[in-house]
Amino acid sequence: MPKAPAEAGASAEPEPAAAVPAPAAEPIRRTGAFEAYTIGDPGRAFSHAVSLTELKHRDAHDIVIDAATIPDPEGTPRLILRGASSRGLAHQQYADPRQDDHCTVLSRDGEWLVCLVADGVSAGEWSHLAAKMATEEGAAQVITMLETHEPAEIPYREIYTRLADLLADVCATLPDSEPTVDLTQRDVAKRMATTLVIGIVATRPSDDGTHAVTVVRLGDTSAWIVDDERGWIALGEVKNAGNVIAESATACLPLVPEADPVPVQTTLGEGAALVLMTDGVGDPLGSGGGEVGRELARLWARPPHPLEFAAQVAFGRKTFDDDRGAIGVWLVVPE
Repeated sequence: MPKAPAEAGASAEPEPAAAVPAPAAEPIRRTGAFEAYTIGDPGRAFSHAVSLTELKHRDAHDIVIDAATIPDPEGTPRLILRGASSRGLAHQQYADPRQDDHCTVLSRDGEWLVCLVADGVSAGEWSHLAAKMATEEGAAQVITMLETHEPAEIPYREIYTRLADLLADVCATLPDSEPTVDLTQRDVAKRMATTLVIGIVATRPSDDGTHAVTVVRLGDTSAWIVDDERGWIALGEVKNAGNVIAESATACLPLVPEADPVPVQTTLGEGAALVLMTDGVGDPLGSGGGEVGRELARLWARPPHPLEFAAQVAFGRKTFDDDRGAIGVWLVVPE
């Protein structure tokens, strides 16, 4: 029905007010970008591999990153710590857990920074658990020993033996294990085995400004001092030094060596870094004189951002698809 015209004198409905445009939003200010690190030819897999989720062992995280500034007992900042462990391309593609691990802890009196890096042996289904236990339980053992021993005087073989016994106890409870069977060290090693490097750094500087460092290694997880002038200085033997073909066999827990390990003692000074690393980094590094060594020495001439350090540890390079793990320690430089 058509609407009746408005009566004379009646007010007409007001016209709707025009919408007021909202003020233009200011652009969000941000900085930062990310591009994966590569050294040389990364290979096709580095950018094309599909990272499959590891479902069986959900306690094994894909990437672990740590960072801290460490004070001396009086509270003065002295050391800068970076740590990273990440799953390599091979384990990503086959949905296997990350087998490298690391742990850092301060001694109870604050005098020592204790760093451990472990590399689970690939053949063992539960070697990721061995690496985690070796770093965490090993750190607890070292902390206890530091209450009554100087770092170079710690009975490290005793620590290895305790860790081996712990691995055996855990191995007996794993799925498909037979608890009634007495497991030998080699039985355990077939299911869970790991290398281990322990580094202990004094938080208090010596009279010359350097910090005392003690390193003990079991297997091919290595320790280095790196600086701009001298390059890479190995604290112990270098895996495959001078060899054309890399050997995969290595000493590991729970196989405790008969001889007592010999600690390596050195110092950490300004402009240098102590780096503990698994062979995922150590194999492409070699003796430190090649392309990888030059680039990592440049990147680690000073402490990088924690996320950058993790990305640098996971750099792409063709044929090197192992898990990666490393800890770096630098001195705090007063401004």
